[in-house]
Amino acid sequence: MKKALFCCIIAAAILMMSVPASAAFSASFSLTGPSSARPGNSVTVAFKADGNGICGILAEITYDTDMLTYSSSSGALKNWRVEVNGGDGRLQIWAEENNSFKSPINSQSTVIELKFRLASGASAGDKTAVKADIKQASDGNDELSGLSASYSLTVARPLSTDSSLESLSVDGYTLKPSFSRSNTEYEIDGDVEYTKTALKINASASDGEASVEISGARLSVGDNTVRVKVTAEDGSHTTTYTIKARMKQDPDYVASSVATLSSVSLSDGRLSPPFSPDVTDYIVYVPYEVENMTAKGEPSDGKASSDSVSQELVPGENRLTLICTAEDGTASEYTITVVRMPQYPPDTTEADETETGTAADTETETEPDTDTETEPPDDTSDIVDTSYDIITDEETEQTDTDNRIGPDDTEDGGFIKTMTKSIPFWIVIAAAAGGIVIGAAGSLLVLRSLKERK
Repeated sequence: MKKALFCCIIAAAILMMSVPASAAFSASFSLTGPSSARPGNSVTVAFKADGNGICGILAEITYDTDMLTYSSSSGALKNWRVEVNGGDGRLQIWAEENNSFKSPINSQSTVIELKFRLASGASAGDKTAVKADIKQASDGNDELSGLSASYSLTVARPLSTDSSLESLSVDGYTLKPSFSRSNTEYEIDGDVEYTKTALKINASASDGEASVEISGARLSVGDNTVRVKVTAEDGSHTTTYTIKARMKQDPDYVASSVATLSSVSLSDGRLSPPFSPDVTDYIVYVPYEVENMTAKGEPSDGKASSDSVSQELVPGENRLTLICTAEDGTASEYTITVVRMPQYPPDTTEADETETGTAADTETETEPDTDTETEPPDDTSDIVDTSYDIITDEETEQTDTDNRIGPDDTEDGGFIKTMTKSIPFWIVIAAAAGGIVIGAAGSLLVLRSLKERK
């Protein structure tokens, strides 16, 4: 009996061990970032969580304000609502799953990134830390607290600003003066043979973290300048050393005599005729508003040269000359006649003032002398009026037509003036005399009638 009971207990224990138990809620947290940073640099610290079904987090972040300054946060976990509040050495992070418990944390995930700036006065080798105190973590049923995380940062040395050279030399040649890191200008002692197409420059920076860039070491006949640019580790401080070198000419070389232009560009207008290297005379028409013209020529030969010309324009013709000089000194001239059109409408202000002044002067000069009196001749009996002309029938018909009185004939003098102006003078005299005679006869008849009544 005892043996059978023992067997039942063992079987029950084995059965219980074979039934799976529900997994317990778990969570862990960490802070990660760069192991070192230079003074003044930005530092990003990631707050991470790992666990089994984490749906809510409440944490407090602390940091040393003498070394770090909090600036912002970014990169919140997807489908989570994350808020960061506070500052001045203490931040509070509140985060919760915002997707109806469909996006819990089941593996290591970055909840939020915190951005700090390392103090510019921090010394190389100093250390600082950021710490996290987990007030509460929950899966919706169970809660955890008392967890923590920390991150440590070491201050690195500042970036070097040294952009000097430790040494500088040219294979096969001597520099003048002798090299000194504080002197940046040198020249090669003597000329470089024409067979030497490039110089071998040896340059070493004083700071191993600085970079060296060499340009202009490939030579051409005549004067050359080689440049050695040193850029400090910080990327902003630079120093450029120069080496001047003169290369000899090949004794068998024949200089080019090509002194033509391949094109001409103008600031305004268009060449006429269209440009051709063999045509040296052109004309350009521009409106009055164009007050300045600039012309520039492009040599056909790369070894030739040509300068641009600029000239103020006056109304009418203006002449610009472009000179192209070949390598051997041969020169060609291209002449451009620029015609600036007259102003339209013309400016008549000055002319009007001149005419007004002239008219006023003329009026003043021709003013009659009122102090002089002219007496009529004493005897007018011998004066014969010859002002009348013989009038033909055709002229009479034309006169009658001209003498018709229109609606405007009474203006500027009235009817009498109009009539006397259009009728010959002798007719007017005759009519006046006839009127006087008739008037006198009428008066005599009236007097005689009065006498008879008495």
